[in-house]
Amino acid sequence: MQTAEEACAQLEDELLFCEDCRLYFRDSCPQHGAPTFILDTPVPENVPSRALLSLPEGLVVKERSQGGFGVWGTIPIIPRGCFFGPYEGEILVDRSECTVYSWAIRDNGSYFYIDASDDSKSSWMRYVACASTEEEHNLTVFQYRGKIYYRACQPIPSGTELLVWIGEEYARTLGLKLGEHFKYEFGEKELLMKLFQDLHLKTLDSLPNHITTRSQYVCNDMVTPLIQSHKQSYPINNVGHSSSGFQLLEGTQNLVSLGRAQSRYWTFFGFQGDAYGRIIDKTKIICKLCGVRLSYSGNTTNLRQHLIYKHRREYNELVGTQGAVVEPQKNIESVSPRELPSRAVVTPTVGRTTKAVADFIVRDLMPIEIIEGEGFVQMLSILDPNYKLPAASFLAHTILKEMHIQAKLKVMELVKHLQECSVSLDLWKHSGSLSYLTLTIHYVTEAFESKNTVLSSRVVSEDLSEESLKLVLQDVADEWGIRENTFYAVGLSSPSVKIAASKVGWKSLPCVGQVLKNCIEAILQHHTIQTTLDRFRRLIATIFSSAAQNEELTTHGPVLKVHLKMFLRDGTKWYSIYTLLQSIVDHSKFFKGLIETLNEDGISLQPEDWSILQDVVDILKPLSIATSTFTKDQFAGLSLVKPVITSLLYKHLAPNESDSEFSKNIKKAIHEELTFKYSDSEVNQVLNLACALDPRFRGLDFLSQPDRVETLHLLKLEASSLAKIQTVEPICVTPEPQNSRPPSKKAKQDTGIEFLLGDLCNVRNASASTVNQQAEQEISSFQTSEASSLCQDPLQWWKMHHTQYPLLARAARKLLAIPATSVPTNWLFTDAGLAVYRKRSALTAEHVDMLVFLNGNRLFI
Repeated sequence: MQTAEEACAQLEDELLFCEDCRLYFRDSCPQHGAPTFILDTPVPENVPSRALLSLPEGLVVKERSQGGFGVWGTIPIIPRGCFFGPYEGEILVDRSECTVYSWAIRDNGSYFYIDASDDSKSSWMRYVACASTEEEHNLTVFQYRGKIYYRACQPIPSGTELLVWIGEEYARTLGLKLGEHFKYEFGEKELLMKLFQDLHLKTLDSLPNHITTRSQYVCNDMVTPLIQSHKQSYPINNVGHSSSGFQLLEGTQNLVSLGRAQSRYWTFFGFQGDAYGRIIDKTKIICKLCGVRLSYSGNTTNLRQHLIYKHRREYNELVGTQGAVVEPQKNIESVSPRELPSRAVVTPTVGRTTKAVADFIVRDLMPIEIIEGEGFVQMLSILDPNYKLPAASFLAHTILKEMHIQAKLKVMELVKHLQECSVSLDLWKHSGSLSYLTLTIHYVTEAFESKNTVLSSRVVSEDLSEESLKLVLQDVADEWGIRENTFYAVGLSSPSVKIAASKVGWKSLPCVGQVLKNCIEAILQHHTIQTTLDRFRRLIATIFSSAAQNEELTTHGPVLKVHLKMFLRDGTKWYSIYTLLQSIVDHSKFFKGLIETLNEDGISLQPEDWSILQDVVDILKPLSIATSTFTKDQFAGLSLVKPVITSLLYKHLAPNESDSEFSKNIKKAIHEELTFKYSDSEVNQVLNLACALDPRFRGLDFLSQPDRVETLHLLKLEASSLAKIQTVEPICVTPEPQNSRPPSKKAKQDTGIEFLLGDLCNVRNASASTVNQQAEQEISSFQTSEASSLCQDPLQWWKMHHTQYPLLARAARKLLAIPATSVPTNWLFTDAGLAVYRKRSALTAEHVDMLVFLNGNRLFI
């Protein structure tokens, strides 16, 4: 039979504590928002020194003066309320195996231990020392969802050691007796180990008969229904309402009521008493229905409010107004959305859970209909038996629609104030004959931070006709008001896309990811290469079919074996084929030995096959490095394109005397493809301008002298033009009353020397220089200054130096905002893109625009 303490212990395992408002919460604090978890640095298991490698940024492990190691903060301050964890290690069930690196975890009344003795299986938290006194601690240990975490209970300045202390929460986890005068003076971890020795003796029956907390509520609003599911009916003999018939928690018969209490609300509340029935603490009162501890100040306001919001049914029965209140479990679809704001039919629990379901749909880009699936319904019924899951149609047309509207308003407000931006055009296949075009805007903020925001997804004709694309672009541009402040569109380099973009007033730029993809796929589709890869595929299949050869492959190269399995399963993926072929060439001797051992017809590889593989690897290497160069950021900047393409054309893929005939032909084909894609003179001008504003490439050394001169001239015109636009922009100023203006002063009379020499000797000052002259001066200074490191972020450089070049800084915000690719680079160069498009294609057509928008703009939700 479960007691109030047992129920609350289970529920407390699901709650977090806010150090600021001193309240427990689930998922998000009502006052201070979502909690901050400081994540460990990801490190695989069983890696030597894994604990040290998992240390988050901003922390350092050092030797303590007392001996051993400790953890210190290196950032200016670790805010109060941050969470660290979970504590990692090995699971122990034998208390004799526990060490000073062990913590006990309670699970349904019994205990097991998590031990971090092995630094290859644990995390950095093993190095956090226990405080010697309560005054010096800055971390509190607690159990959350069956795992151990540390919480910063006060701000931790830089250079301060992190010291953990066992507080009231973990004391309850250990089943220690609680009380106002109880002190948790455990000190060093060795003393706490003595308490662990007794945990096997503790059962649920031996736990204390009450639960205390430092906050107004022990149990969060969201978990009240779970507590109610564990209620039992017992007679209450000493409370004064023995015939009430309400289901009260076991043990609450020992609570003491006020002798003078007359309010009916006292039916459900009482104080903790001692053995003689005397009230121990009159500032805290306990609910007999759920065990929650409330603050008591002499009136019943808190009591009444708690009953109304947490125990509506019991409250209605108590005051005799049950028929006047709508049950929370009523089908929410029967209530008009317009009535929702004025009718209290949805409890806070239902609202939070429904919002969590909506967030799940948005974050994971799931079909809305998934919530009606049998497995999803069963999972929620287990997590919260009292929750009524809304229909998919209600979720789509109310909750998600409202999220969509609110997020769009925020994005529209943002877009309205953008001076310049660019767009990327993501053309993708949905299902059947449906194709979509998703537009994303890209811009650089005044703080020189690169941002991107998804706008809309529209259906386009299957043949991607120029007219269909033009109508979509015009529709989206007019809807969001971006036609005038958008200059460039990055996407497919097809003629229809170029013409459609130009009719909207945008210059179309090719996606470098698509260009590189076409080059690599052209190599792989070459007949000679296809034949060689087919032979090797047969060889690999034969190796895997032989137990002895398979075992030898596992012993020789487990990573190679993984690559070969992927090759058999997925074929030749353009973005990963280089890694596979390089691995094959590196293990050529091993494969040649296997071929001799097998001695089967049809699976042998000739010397010319190995020669072809080597040539392909040599050609693919610079292309592979080029793709990886663009994956540093979510959207790489356009300024990278020209230097990378130029290095491929004239250095890494240039013909060489030692090249085989096959290699020469492949390089020639790639050279022609890259040259064709970037043959447009206007495209090259934009690429050159972006490079001229990138501090890494400001010297433009990869351009010919005529192109360099032309680029600097265009840059001067661009910077001057933007400066003039900014100058004539209207400034909203409240007009002053005419009579408020001061009387105009008389014109200043010339002095004698000004009268005589004023026409001959004009005074020159900075204000006399034109915008063009200023732009020219800035360009000259920028060009002759020292180039930045190739690894430096150009926007970070501009963030520090924009005041030195105010005109160029404006141009940099415009041109460095242009992305090099039409989609995030990891979508192009990894399997991530396949996963995203697979999810998109599973969405119902009517929900595509809404869900793709919300998924791409989660910061605005």
